Amino acid sequence: MPTRNVAVVPHTHWDREWYESFETFRLKLVDTLDALVELLESDPSYGWFLLDGQMAAVDDYLEIRPEATDRIRELASSGRLSVGPWYVLMDEFLVSGETILRNLELGMARAAGFGGAMDVGYLPDMFGHIAQMPQILAEAGFSHAVVWRGVPSQVDRSGFWWEAPDGSRVRAEYLTTGYSNAATLPDDAAALVQRTAAYEKDQSSLLLDGILYMNGSDHLAPQPHLGRLVAEANALQDDYDFHVTSLPRYLAHAPTEGLVTWRGELRSGFRANLLMGVTSNRVDVKRAAALAEVNLERRAEPYAALFGAPEDWPGRLLDLAWLGVVRNAAHDSICACSVDAVVDSVLERFAESHRVALGLAERGLGALARSMAKPGPVVVNPAARARSGIVELVVMGEPTDGQSEQVLS
Repeated sequence: MPTRNVAVVPHTHWDREWYESFETFRLKLVDTLDALVELLESDPSYGWFLLDGQMAAVDDYLEIRPEATDRIRELASSGRLSVGPWYVLMDEFLVSGETILRNLELGMARAAGFGGAMDVGYLPDMFGHIAQMPQILAEAGFSHAVVWRGVPSQVDRSGFWWEAPDGSRVRAEYLTTGYSNAATLPDDAAALVQRTAAYEKDQSSLLLDGILYMNGSDHLAPQPHLGRLVAEANALQDDYDFHVTSLPRYLAHAPTEGLVTWRGELRSGFRANLLMGVTSNRVDVKRAAALAEVNLERRAEPYAALFGAPEDWPGRLLDLAWLGVVRNAAHDSICACSVDAVVDSVLERFAESHRVALGLAERGLGALARSMAKPGPVVVNPAARARSGIVELVVMGEPTDGQSEQVLS
């Protein structure tokens, strides 16, 4: 039997907030990244680490440890610390298409300051995937995606071509048993070999070539003994060639011939639970998301662009409003599958972004009204199409019979 390649990718899956509040989780994040930076700098055998495909963890850490910025940048720019491309790992079905794009745009922009984003569309724990995701990734320059939940029974290998309705496609690496298939590896090399043999036997029908071992899970710290463990396991036997690596390095040599093609959504619960109940629970969160998104996308930004002076472009205010919306797009935040304290924070962030959007929309309309030759009511159609219908206008006037306003239709 030929030696099978076993690629061990150290990582952590970092939910910003979930069964604890953001601030509680951040205390642990700071401890985890403090230890990780020391480990990467001091142990060459621990060569790589995947920081969950999102930049929020970096920003949240550096807000507490700004003095570590250069150390993070050096590790990321060398490729040893994989950061981005997303800002957060969002739920794709419960936020708008614009929010998904802003999430990717923000993540890549932040990662650029640290040497660039990981060139893999890492999507490890979303509760299903939209049909347009291959198109989004391809247009952003990505060739690879990594997915777990939602893959249907028709995909019977650990890799496939994922195609969008417009024909765009990426190669998808399928984490057949999730992003934690090598979490908490044993400290003993013989035990590691036995565990790998059992995994190979269980997954043999799905494996294309090598074994992708994702060494990490939710909020787990790195295992410092990993380099020694891999070296001892390789010296012990010839069936497996273990090595610590990164996702981009592994996927650069992933097989592409003879792969099945799947077109459209990944929305199957065949091998992994999709947690469909998150779609309809906590309607207040979904409503708050829609209000913030609609008022940013269809009012605040268009009005400022159309009616405001270029020098008055409210870029920083819009950035802050979008940051709140993007942070809330995280799958445990927008899905409202968290403790009440988290939901309270999510609602407040949406409310803040919504208030900014309303204020900027009002300013934009005010600029339009002031530009008119004659003062008076102005009706604005923010849609990119002609519309007709009844407009109700509330006009403040002198009190009459106890009424302080008049309604004209």
